[in-house]
Amino acid sequence: MSTVKEGFKKIMEPLNMTLDSEDHEFVNEDTTYKKNNISPKKLISYAGFVLMIISLIFIARRFMTYGIDFSLLTSPLVVIGVLAVALLEGLGIIGASFNYRALIKNVSGVQAPMKLAMDVYTTSNLYKYIPGGVMYVLGRNRLALEEEEITHGQVTLATIIEGATIVVGAIVVIAVFAFDISVRFLSDVAILPMIFIGIAIAVLILIPIVFYFRDHIKNNITKLTSKMEKLGFEIIIKRIGFGILLMFLLGLTFTLTLTLLGQPMTLPLGLSIVGLFLLAWLAGFLTPGAPSGLGIREAVMLLFLGAIVNVDILLAAMVMHRVLTVVGDLVAYAIALGYKKLA
Repeated sequence: MSTVKEGFKKIMEPLNMTLDSEDHEFVNEDTTYKKNNISPKKLISYAGFVLMIISLIFIARRFMTYGIDFSLLTSPLVVIGVLAVALLEGLGIIGASFNYRALIKNVSGVQAPMKLAMDVYTTSNLYKYIPGGVMYVLGRNRLALEEEEITHGQVTLATIIEGATIVVGAIVVIAVFAFDISVRFLSDVAILPMIFIGIAIAVLILIPIVFYFRDHIKNNITKLTSKMEKLGFEIIIKRIGFGILLMFLLGLTFTLTLTLLGQPMTLPLGLSIVGLFLLAWLAGFLTPGAPSGLGIREAVMLLFLGAIVNVDILLAAMVMHRVLTVVGDLVAYAIALGYKKLA
């Protein structure tokens, strides 16, 4: 009997110990298997590299389709101004990565390393140029893979909260700087009734769905929020406040672009443009399937801004601002990459 037990023990021994060799490794404790020294993190790195190459290809295609008119850069001062706007766009993305890191802390109780948060945020931000509009969201899940205490659900929840605060921020800026003009234009083109009807239909569709899945939704929310910090009034105000600041900065960069291309500007006009631009941005952001609001934003901008600014300059500014937004995303990625190397 003892001989049988010893033989069985020898058979089972590989399942209870770490076996190392030149080509493979099996670790029972965390069910990790490495073959040819390729770890899960390396596989994630390779996947990220492939996605980045795909993103850069689509970014290059976008640059070619924009048909940039360099004759608009009429002087060295304009060139410097345009580069400053691109840098401002990039710094806005870096600031957004700080805010997202704070959101992750709020929903998970875990403070992700700064260099990791910046890297993941700015890298996945470039994935939005891949058609489909979901890769940048999926790219953020690398945060959960690199930080074991953060779950994929918490990353998704932070992304949803971020999107909500950005929308609220845009609405606040629109209401402050362009409420009267927005309502007048919307009334003139009879869009307001359609908006309210659309919202009502969406609510009527969602109510039975939410009711049917109420237990499943409740369990998932409980699971996701089990480690969430208490979202007190101060935290909510901070997140919404950042959304307002980020949206105002976005509208400001477009106003500056218009000015650099020759549009005469006054403070009241500039603030109205900020609000109306964000109304156009919001329409593009909330339109399903439109990459970065492509097409929708421009149509709404022509509708709202075409009556108060020079149309030729407006059309040129639309293209130029699109270009500067892409350059700003690349600048933010470069800053995060540099910080990662130095930190």
